[in-house]
Amino acid sequence: MKKLAIVSALFLVIAFIIPTPPLPKEVKEVVKIQIKIPTIKARTKATMEEKKANRKMAQEFAWAGYGWRGNNWTCIDKLFTAESRFDHLADNPKSSAYGIGQVLSEKSSDPAIQILRAYQYIEHRYNGSPCKAWVFHLKTGHY
Repeated sequence: MKKLAIVSALFLVIAFIIPTPPLPKEVKEVVKIQIKIPTIKARTKATMEEKKANRKMAQEFAWAGYGWRGNNWTCIDKLFTAESRFDHLADNPKSSAYGIGQVLSEKSSDPAIQILRAYQYIEHRYNGSPCKAWVFHLKTGHY
């Protein structure tokens, strides 16, 4: 421990006593150049075009995959509008809910996967009735 203290003190004395040679002119010019690296921020919101495309995809999946038309589609439309406005990047800071359907612990940022997982949840939890999910949402603020 003593040797380390002596070596450190000796280094400090040498550093202040022995002058460092001046930098060459070329190096000084390079040092003056400031490199600005752009910061890339992660997007936190979908564009209007993306939201419209997500809504259309949700409607096509509901109609073709589940036969949810008419009232059922209206309930899904209201539910997803209330939850995320069809934004596949929507993040709930109060829970682990994420995406279009605000499914808990959702990891995917792919709108198709988010929609299908939300539909699977509605199918399982509400016996395939989007309107039951919507009514529950109206009472509780979630589905």
